[in-house]
Amino acid sequence: MLQTHRFGVAAALVAGMLFSLSMVSLSEAAPLDAVPSIDVVKSRLNLTPEQEAKLTPMFQERGGQLRDLRSRLEQAGTKQERRGILREAKQQADTFNKQVESVLDVSQKQEWRELRSETREKVKERIEEKRDSGS
Repeated sequence: MLQTHRFGVAAALVAGMLFSLSMVSLSEAAPLDAVPSIDVVKSRLNLTPEQEAKLTPMFQERGGQLRDLRSRLEQAGTKQERRGILREAKQQADTFNKQVESVLDVSQKQEWRELRSETREKVKERIEEKRDSGS
């Protein structure tokens, strides 16, 4: 019973998230993922040279993925195509975060999560400002 209830709650949350994502305009969906720069990460997390060497190509690859996803999102003709691209973006973000965290120590992981959260908030604020200004 409890497992069925948890599944129902999880399904409802996913459905709600997908619905909200489908309601987002292309200009608002463009950020896709808020990734701080490697320079900010290096500074805030006090990366070792070895960690920086491992993370730099990951961040470069993620930047390319985001550019590709944004381009595909702008070209998507239907809501179904946009939803598929957004699902793919979420999977890629999850993979990227796992890869980054695999290089970090425990305290750095916590700081990474805080940094990601701050970056997402800044992106949301910029989107709201842009929307409010009518740009």
